[in-house]
Amino acid sequence: MRLKRIDLAGFGCLHDFRADFAPGLNVFHGLNEAGKSTLHQGIAALLYGFYDGDRARQEESARHERFRPWDGGVYRGSLEYAMDDGRDFEVRRDFTTTDVPTQLIDLFSGQDVASTFGRSRHGNVPFAKRHLGMSRTVFQSCAFISQGEIFQVAENGPKEIADAVAALADTAGRDVSATKAIDRLKTALSRIGSDRARTAELPKAREALASVTKELEAIDVSRGSLSARAAELDGLHEQLAKLNERLEYREHELIRTRIVELSERLEAIERARELLAKADEAKRACVAYSNFPVDQRDEVMSLYGRWERAQESVSATRAALSEAEEAVTSVERTEFEALRTSVGGLTRAQVTSLEEIAYTREASWLARSLRGVTRIVGLAAKYFLRVVFRKAVPAQTEAADALDVTRQDAVLLLERHRRYLGLAPAIERLTEAQSRLDAEDAALAAVTNRLVALFEAAGVHSEAEIVVSFDAFVSACQQRKSYESASTAATEMERRIDLLLLDRTFVEMESELRGYERRAAEEGGRQLTVDDEGKGASSRDLANELDRFRDQRTNLELKAERMREEVRLTMAQHRSRAEVEEEAGHWQARVLELEGAREALRIAAQTIEEAMVSVYRDFAPAVTTFLSDGIERVTGGRYTRAHVDPASLSISLLVPETGRVITDPPVSHGTRTLAYVLMRIGLAQHMSTVGEPVPLILDDPFVDVDCERLPRMLDYLAELSSRIQVFIFTKDQAILDWFDGRGNDDRHRLHQLSSLVPAPVL
Repeated sequence: MRLKRIDLAGFGCLHDFRADFAPGLNVFHGLNEAGKSTLHQGIAALLYGFYDGDRARQEESARHERFRPWDGGVYRGSLEYAMDDGRDFEVRRDFTTTDVPTQLIDLFSGQDVASTFGRSRHGNVPFAKRHLGMSRTVFQSCAFISQGEIFQVAENGPKEIADAVAALADTAGRDVSATKAIDRLKTALSRIGSDRARTAELPKAREALASVTKELEAIDVSRGSLSARAAELDGLHEQLAKLNERLEYREHELIRTRIVELSERLEAIERARELLAKADEAKRACVAYSNFPVDQRDEVMSLYGRWERAQESVSATRAALSEAEEAVTSVERTEFEALRTSVGGLTRAQVTSLEEIAYTREASWLARSLRGVTRIVGLAAKYFLRVVFRKAVPAQTEAADALDVTRQDAVLLLERHRRYLGLAPAIERLTEAQSRLDAEDAALAAVTNRLVALFEAAGVHSEAEIVVSFDAFVSACQQRKSYESASTAATEMERRIDLLLLDRTFVEMESELRGYERRAAEEGGRQLTVDDEGKGASSRDLANELDRFRDQRTNLELKAERMREEVRLTMAQHRSRAEVEEEAGHWQARVLELEGAREALRIAAQTIEEAMVSVYRDFAPAVTTFLSDGIERVTGGRYTRAHVDPASLSISLLVPETGRVITDPPVSHGTRTLAYVLMRIGLAQHMSTVGEPVPLILDDPFVDVDCERLPRMLDYLAELSSRIQVFIFTKDQAILDWFDGRGNDDRHRLHQLSSLVPAPVL
């Protein structure tokens, strides 16, 4: 993903802010309070919104209010971005209320496609999660590297840097990691205790249970002589006999029910197979149309409608042209052309002059003489100007000035001019109809050519006529639909057969049916008439009832056993048996609880350790690549090789002075900053492999990097921007100087942010 343009009508301190992003490196330079942090928070808000669920949490509402415009104006913005597959989108959000109306415009079609991603409350449209393959938390942890984060991590050694990156890889959070979770689990395990421990909770519970158990045994022994329990034992034996009889009856009913159910299931499978065979036959009949381009149907239908309308329009225009041609004869057309040549160019002034000559009395001799003298003087003056200044006088003006015809000629010219004006409307209608027919013929040809191209591509073009090709296309679409319906039916039958088989084969079910039939035959059709309860029940219900009866029998047997023990209890000095049994049950439950908790904790710790090692081994190579290549270039060869251990994420560097590789070397604060940034870049690239490349946003992280390594790091980021888009927000003049020294490069862009007025105190 590459961000192309942002427009913030109002967001925090930013007002009517617009910026076009370069596809590579974007440097935003400005002093404190210029809006750098607000801008990259605006990017995150436009991509993910402020709310993650249907219920607004307190911290989400607080963040939403935090960036409300300082000037109290509109609270909205838009962000345009491009996907690697060529699709362009523009997200528009209005943050004025907590509803946050959200649109996602597909810039190719101009349609709002937000609903295709699922729309929840508070503008929660997960298009960014789908496009980037990560949630808001993962995106902010991978894409954002802040100055405060750098200060916190770089103050410690390389081992702490590796731990910080590991925490981000574990949970996409900077304060939680799998290592801490494992430590907590191990602490809980030690509190429960092992089998050999003496002072932990589990050994103590076992000792208490053993003591109570011994006391119960002593009570049973001392009361063994009591005869009152004998009669109760007899009653229990009678109950057991009746229960065994009920069990035998239920087992017989279960066998009979299973035979019926298996027979019906096998018959249903046979019917489904028959339907599947019919669906497959229907598919084979239409398989020739399986790849027919039915997706072009809408375009063909639209073009065919346009073609029919164009045919009708051409026919109507031809009729209008014929009517116009009938209204004007060929002689009148020839006459009109001649009149247009002779009198079509007369101006209004010339017509007025001719009317004066034709309809006004002849002037007196003196007036004619003066007019003649005036005309001669005017012509002489114009000739003199042309000779002196070589300036051409328009021919039409000369003709108008030199217009001198007899009265008879003037009358004749005026009559020809009126005839010209009378023929002009009909000739214009004829010309207009012909032009319209030419345009409609061209449009009809274009639609016809497109239809022919689509028909030829679909293989249904007929040289006879468009209508035949269209009917063939519609028929082929119907065949494609029939093929898809047959495919759906076949899939449904296959699914039904799988459900009926219940992860078994048909042969296995037949074998099970024969087994139940043999058992029924061995019983010889024996009918038990204990009761009618259970008749008509399903095999599952009967099996559950059998289990319940068996549990009852077990309980009765246990009760009888306990009674046989209790009859020997005679010692009055013991506590009551109920009290001792209650205490024993308590400690038994406690032992089971602690044993279960210990096993669960052990499995959880082992699972997290295995998952952590797997994750480390997965992303450690990506982190190593960026760290090793970047550290050599940025330090100018001071460190030529770096390695991140996949098991522990510990950092190793090759020290040139000794030629040895040292784990967790004692490097400077600036080198630790560079190492952390490079490892974070590697982590971001690894985490974005499941979706679009994630833009990298750096919030002034290089304040502690010296003047020699800073340009190298910036050069490295500029090269990296050919693969991912990089944003640097800084107030550092050195970064500004570095960018100015690179010259013009359309892939990179410098954005200057002016200082803003501080936020009002509420």
